[in-house]
Amino acid sequence: MDERRTIETILSCFPRSGRQENAPFECDCELVRLGGELWGMTVDEFSPGEDLFTSDDPEALGANLATATLSDLFAAGAVPGFFMHALCLPRETGSEFVTGLCRGIGSVLEAADCTLCGGDIGAAPTWRFTGVALGRVDGGSALTHVLPRGPHGLWVTGCLGDANLAALRGLPTPRFELRNEAARVIRRHATACIDTSSGFLEAVWLLHRVNGQLRFEIDLPRVPLAPGLREAAASAGFLPEAALLGAAGEYELLFAVPESAAGSAGNDLTAAGAVRIGDAVPADAGGLFLRRDGGSVSPMIAPPPCPRGAASHDAYVASVMRMAQALFGPGRDRG
Repeated sequence: MDERRTIETILSCFPRSGRQENAPFECDCELVRLGGELWGMTVDEFSPGEDLFTSDDPEALGANLATATLSDLFAAGAVPGFFMHALCLPRETGSEFVTGLCRGIGSVLEAADCTLCGGDIGAAPTWRFTGVALGRVDGGSALTHVLPRGPHGLWVTGCLGDANLAALRGLPTPRFELRNEAARVIRRHATACIDTSSGFLEAVWLLHRVNGQLRFEIDLPRVPLAPGLREAAASAGFLPEAALLGAAGEYELLFAVPESAAGSAGNDLTAAGAVRIGDAVPADAGGLFLRRDGGSVSPMIAPPPCPRGAASHDAYVASVMRMAQALFGPGRDRG
């Protein structure tokens, strides 16, 4: 089964709490009322085999693991408060690795004013990490994947593609940015948000799928690619847009701002490092469309390949490259 069907199967086996306010696939974290307040709760597991995070620098790895876990709270408009983790390591792991890993985790938690409450440890052939984070939703109104029916601008923080480039080429995982300050601004102006943990176009696809009454258009020339990505892709012989299709996300925030508020919000969002990269507008027949140089627009009619459904990593990479060629390659009908 693919990931969505697996989740649906799991959910069918359990009753849903009356205090939970989000529907499945509707938010990056779970939204639950506790003591009259709305809280976001998230859990994420990471491993080198699935997430391709490199561990040569344990402090960088720890920072990336904590940033990736907290990203779900930021996308929901929640303020990180409490953190727990479960860590499995090979039995021969030395104290230097553990110390470096914890320094990296601690640096991110300190920056986010989030407290480690405890956790668990275990042994495994390779490292595995499970992060749990909780945060209160200030003001009681969370950000979900559901956009109000009306015209919106689509924005994204930071640059995209460097984590996928690293995964595709076997390079060290780049350091993820903790979008703590940007999240504060997004909470004030956005109506919906999702992180790019599974890749940029996967995040856009999910927004489009949840909001069938809207037409999503992504202005590809405005999507901020990581510095050096185009040159590296050309050297390796693949299209740079393949890095937008891959599932190794950069944990940036993709969000929607009502068109009516774009003027007043624009300066705040730009100062926070966000870039407007498209639009979502009401339409009788929604969909996801990619706008290229010169203004030509083409539909994206299928989601990016899912790595969990591939027979091997090489097979998954090949499927990403095929889709990139079909969507962005020379000779593509762009009418």
